[in-house]
Amino acid sequence: MISICLRRPEHTPRAYQIFMQLLEDHRSGKSQPPSAELWGRVTEGAARLGGEINTKDAAKRETWTRRAQNLVDKWEMHQRTRGLSVVAGGGEGGIKVYQGWFAGSVSVGSSIDALAPYFSNDSLKADQLFEAIRPSDLPLAYEALADLAHRHHLKDLGEQVHDHQEGERNRREFIARAVVDEVKPVSETAGRNILRHRTQEILHADAGADAEAEAASPRFAVVNLRNNLSEINNAISPRQRQFNLENASYAAAQAEMKRAYEITDKDKRAGSTTSSHTADDSILQRQKLQGWMYEWLGALQEKLKKDIQAMKERNGGDASEEVPNMTTGTRGMKEDTLVLYLSLLPLDKLALITIIELMRQAGSHGVADGMKSLRGFLAVGKAIETEYRAETIKTVAGVDSPQWLRTLDPQTQKPTRQLVGSVWRKLGKQLDQPDGERQVMDTETEEDLRAVWTPAWSQMTQLGLGSYLVDALLQVAKVDRTAMDPATGERIVEQQQAFTHGYDYMRGKKLGVIRLNPVVASRLQKDSTLLMVHPKHLPMLVQPRAWEDIEVGGYLTHKVPVMRYKESTEQRTYLRAASANKHMEAVYHGLDVLSSTPWAINRKIFDVVLSAWNTGEPIADIPASEDKATYDLPPRDVSGDPQQRAIYVDKAKSALAQSRKDHNERCKFNYNLEIARAYLNDTFYLPHSMDFRGRAYPIPPHLSPVGDDLCRGLLTFGERRPLGKVGLKWLQIQLSNVYGYDKASFDERARFAQDHEADIFDSADRPLEGNRWWLKAEDPWQCLATCFDLTAALRSPNPELYESSLPVHQDGTCNGMQHYAALGGDVRGAKAVNLENGDRPADIYTGVADVVNKVIEQDQAEGHPVAQLIKEPLGRKVVKQTVMTTVYGVTFIGARDQIARQMVARGDISSDQIFVVSGYIAKTVLSCIGDIFSGAKDIMDWLTTSARLIARSIPAERVESAVQRTKTSRNGVTKYEARLEKELMTSVVWTSPLGLPIVQPYRKAAKKQVMTALQSVYISDPNALSQVSPQKQATAFPPNFIHSLDATHMLLTATRCKQAEITFASVHDSYWTHAATVEPMSELIRGEFIRLHSQDLIGQLRDEFLERYGEHFVPVKNARAISNSAATKRKKDSERRKQLASLLGEDIDSPIVTAAVDGVDADVSSLLSESADADADDSDLDGLSAESDLEVDEDVSESAKRRSPVSLELSTADLASLQAKSGGGEVPEEVLADQRFVKFKDILPPPPARGSFDVSRIKDSAYFFS
Repeated sequence: MISICLRRPEHTPRAYQIFMQLLEDHRSGKSQPPSAELWGRVTEGAARLGGEINTKDAAKRETWTRRAQNLVDKWEMHQRTRGLSVVAGGGEGGIKVYQGWFAGSVSVGSSIDALAPYFSNDSLKADQLFEAIRPSDLPLAYEALADLAHRHHLKDLGEQVHDHQEGERNRREFIARAVVDEVKPVSETAGRNILRHRTQEILHADAGADAEAEAASPRFAVVNLRNNLSEINNAISPRQRQFNLENASYAAAQAEMKRAYEITDKDKRAGSTTSSHTADDSILQRQKLQGWMYEWLGALQEKLKKDIQAMKERNGGDASEEVPNMTTGTRGMKEDTLVLYLSLLPLDKLALITIIELMRQAGSHGVADGMKSLRGFLAVGKAIETEYRAETIKTVAGVDSPQWLRTLDPQTQKPTRQLVGSVWRKLGKQLDQPDGERQVMDTETEEDLRAVWTPAWSQMTQLGLGSYLVDALLQVAKVDRTAMDPATGERIVEQQQAFTHGYDYMRGKKLGVIRLNPVVASRLQKDSTLLMVHPKHLPMLVQPRAWEDIEVGGYLTHKVPVMRYKESTEQRTYLRAASANKHMEAVYHGLDVLSSTPWAINRKIFDVVLSAWNTGEPIADIPASEDKATYDLPPRDVSGDPQQRAIYVDKAKSALAQSRKDHNERCKFNYNLEIARAYLNDTFYLPHSMDFRGRAYPIPPHLSPVGDDLCRGLLTFGERRPLGKVGLKWLQIQLSNVYGYDKASFDERARFAQDHEADIFDSADRPLEGNRWWLKAEDPWQCLATCFDLTAALRSPNPELYESSLPVHQDGTCNGMQHYAALGGDVRGAKAVNLENGDRPADIYTGVADVVNKVIEQDQAEGHPVAQLIKEPLGRKVVKQTVMTTVYGVTFIGARDQIARQMVARGDISSDQIFVVSGYIAKTVLSCIGDIFSGAKDIMDWLTTSARLIARSIPAERVESAVQRTKTSRNGVTKYEARLEKELMTSVVWTSPLGLPIVQPYRKAAKKQVMTALQSVYISDPNALSQVSPQKQATAFPPNFIHSLDATHMLLTATRCKQAEITFASVHDSYWTHAATVEPMSELIRGEFIRLHSQDLIGQLRDEFLERYGEHFVPVKNARAISNSAATKRKKDSERRKQLASLLGEDIDSPIVTAAVDGVDADVSSLLSESADADADDSDLDGLSAESDLEVDEDVSESAKRRSPVSLELSTADLASLQAKSGGGEVPEEVLADQRFVKFKDILPPPPARGSFDVSRIKDSAYFFS
């Protein structure tokens, strides 16, 4: 009984109680004393409980820690009364009591100071305690004993720990050296030499020194990654190894550039001009860019020095010490203001920041080999401001001050923009407080800092300063570009600008861009540019910190936010408030469950991948290496025919694009394999955060479950569990699923694996030499991993006892539609997405394809010209992606493009007809989806309508400002400023069932034109108040709301699995666990879904909207336009549904009355986001623009101002409800300054009536998640 109780922490008190009763029975002579082994196990359990109890419950922690020590004291008393040795126990195994005490304390990080006396008198030896420590806890034991030896000056203990640690380190290194080959890295030249000799003339490739063959050295990114990962193999505690990993720092930028410059300068002086490359030459080539940057640094410093001196002379003296907060002028800053800002930092820092920031921006935001000018200007300006703040804090407060230390990134030990800004803002807030309310300072430091504090620089300031510095750099930065004269073979060297400014057209807009010289761009692809892949993005060697606040959790030292969102003060404010009020605890706990799942590398898969990778041959989704790759390129045409030359160029470009794509893919796989190799001997963890909808994602971007098939194949759980009675069947089902045979029943899937047992064994025994059956699977690497596990299980003496760590997946069936069907009680939709039980899984995609084919057949019979072009019925593959993404807001254009790709792949439609055919099919598919899943569509419509009304509502306190009168024109007509549109600033905000506040970030950027030294630019401040984008707010709300529900369901399931001790991981709507626990997890999945949807979620959402926006005002024109568009669309829907019902010979389930009487629709709803009419409707609503002022007759009667009837075209039931609210009258209106408004609460329609589907029926659906 004690052993059973000790297996779970919550039962440990029961084990302790039973054990104490045994001691009492022994004292009274009723029984023999407990064995030393049992004594030690209970002691270990008590010590563990002392550390596992919530840290906030200090009393309970202390109680159980004390009880563990009391058990040791009782043991020693028991031994002394018998005249036996305290530790050795007279051969009775007394050491086990101390081993249990030590093991329990170490595993939970409790203090072991009480053991110090035993080591000082040599009663205990470290080796004795290490014998009972689990391998995973061994590094923790090293750390704990080393710390104890240091604090208590126990030299012998320290030596014992060191010796044991060295032995363990040697063992690990021997295993790594003996077994694991090195991953052959992608070379520096890979991806650039392919086709060069065939295409450089056609594509005008630069033929120079860089075009010559380079040494096949590893890519710099891989070298840096290996250096960072080297910390993993240290045999110190996982916690200390994690600290070391996170603290891997960057080399100092200026020192690196100086070293590079010295190398290149030495080479120049030695007259090295040969084309041959020595081993050292690869280093030279890698450092070339940094050498250039150092040259630019000196030249820019000199230019800045001369310019500043000239500006000072023109403006009569040195710059003032005061920093101005505003700028003037239309073309850059005025010189006197510019000098002040240029004087804030030393010239070398100004120059260095300008160069580094500009290089960091290269290739960003869609500009190949360059950047948008505006981004470059602002990046430099922001970096200068951050450095100025950091220098101020460092100078005034000192390097040892808490203010300065708070600005340092734990990894780099350098100040970051975010941390410096946080300290700076805190100082500013203190200035705003009255003197009496400020906290008393321990020193005068913060008072001194406040004395020199300045407000945040405006974007105008950042832009003016940044544009000047960038312009200066463009003038002085030069490079030597070398090329070969094709006629004479002579080497030609020409000095050119490193950067040039110009203009590009992007999406129809003329944008200023800064481009890199081709030779600089080429080197930028090869050099590190002082940037390394930061170790903070790697998996963790210890369990991540539990989330406690929005920026407290995850990595041990690095601050990461719990939510990823665009720059949004509104979202941050809501999030902080929710966290402060303890509304985020359930969300935090769910993320902690995901973060605490242990992972390991599947060694068998890694060995196969490594072997295949190092050969360079293509396999599965890994492309061939450069030396093994072949690309279809026709012989070059030498006839001089322009048409043939154009064809050749086009094919050459396609081949080159494919080679570059393959190179990028190999770089990605190279990176993942390096990480996997480093973590081969470790259990690791993936800290999780979430997006603004609440969907969880691993923070490390590489080698995680959300990655590709190879990533998933390489990953396995860090703990094993016996298969039990049903585990083998679920392994077989997993194999069928990843192979692609996932539409059959569970028994059929298991039988599929049984029928292919010979192929499975061959794949596991000879994955590369055999018949490679596993490569035919949809997910080959995951299939191979399952083959390995199935083979081991089937060949074991007892498969039920075989311990498996393979993740087995349970995937939702079009999960978004599952939520919609549950929300709307949609019977037909529920059956289509497996909410109803069935003998085999329903296939929603085949169902939609069948209906679409019937509609096409009818159109063909009626002579529809486009339908006539479709000769073969559409398969499920054609419609799958569109059906899947409909619930997540796919547009008509998006659906058309998805279907076009599938039709091209089918090959039965000519290229000139693809556009019109895919458009016709997309329209048909979207229509059929809405008709088949009528309940889901009506919910989607209601969500869209609600969001559009919210986005066009104005808070009551802002209405008066929105209708301000400006002047009176002729003929008695008063003209008003068009402020209504400018006052539309209301975002859609809602709270998820777990208490997470969600703010949609979609706003119109308020842009301002500013002249700089180089060009005119438009800037927008992301933190400034700006209008919402009503169309985006409306179309994005339905998918975002559904995402928030699937995130809630996942986190609820994760929490329940943790309580049930079920290992859990997820990739959105795919839930993973051990084969042995699939069925209990599935029960929890169904149970949590039922519990979630047993609530009136739509009703609760409407109540929240009424509480949040009920008193907001909506201009009558907007309300009418929204209603009119809904009425028109609803009539079309009604007619189409009737036609489809007739075509299918059945009733389409719809809880909504579809008849329209006298132009009054049955419900207020907006267009589906994918409808082409949506854009037109919102364009109509945007009629209240800045260009068209609103004109209202001045002679509006007083009665009209008080209550003017308006036809909102709501349903009869809606109007009756609204009339009842307003005492039986019309929909209440209010008129302010002759502009008519209605309140949001008076026009928000009720949700659609719910269908008859009972969500509790899901508990009987075996294929709900399968």
